[in-house]
Amino acid sequence: MINRIQLILKTKNLSPTRFADAIQVQRSGISHILSGRNKPSLDFMMKILSTYPEINPDWLLFGKGEMFLSSKKKKTKDEIIPEVGKTDSSQIVKDEDPPEYKTTPKQIKGKKEKSGIEKIIVFYNDNSFEEYSPR
Repeated sequence: MINRIQLILKTKNLSPTRFADAIQVQRSGISHILSGRNKPSLDFMMKILSTYPEINPDWLLFGKGEMFLSSKKKKTKDEIIPEVGKTDSSQIVKDEDPPEYKTTPKQIKGKKEKSGIEKIIVFYNDNSFEEYSPR
């Protein structure tokens, strides 16, 4: 995987510093990954794919296929990481479990039936959060 990241740097003509700034990670993180000290996290790989949507995810993650997606198959940033609130019919997960596997709070022994939402907490990428209460 390190070789593929180095190939991205070479192909895009980027220094590790400029690459770190482009994908919005710490410069030391790039240094540790390129030296082999650390392995890239999934979050790191997703930042590469969201910044460079022309890169083939199969190539980046598994070394399969070509480095770049063909013009026919080029995915947009929204297709790789859908934004909250943006859904299409392909992103909707249908509940198709057989009835015998479905449970309700009444069916779980020792658990009280839930009476309603008490609080919703939304966490943001900048480590801030907001709390919402229905009261």
